Amino acid sequence: MPTLAELESLLDRSGARPDGRPPMRAKIPFCDDLSYWSSTTFEGTAFENPTKAAWIVAFDGAYILSYYKTNLYHVRCVRG
Repeated sequence: MPTLAELESLLDRSGARPDGRPPMRAKIPFCDDLSYWSSTTFEGTAFENPTKAAWIVAFDGAYILSYYKTNLYHVRCVRG
């Protein structure tokens, strides 16, 4: 799985949609508006046990959020 930084790099910060949020880069294969897990564990204090939370990127609004790892989201594979 990609890190949070790798997932976030799929966003085109040079342009914006009408809602002001950045779209996914045009040259990315399999563009969609789904939410994807990153391999980056959340390290804050917002959860009872932060090691049970990770970051996601929600491409429908370019949101970067953390959720419990038990939630269901999509994954993207990356080459090492």
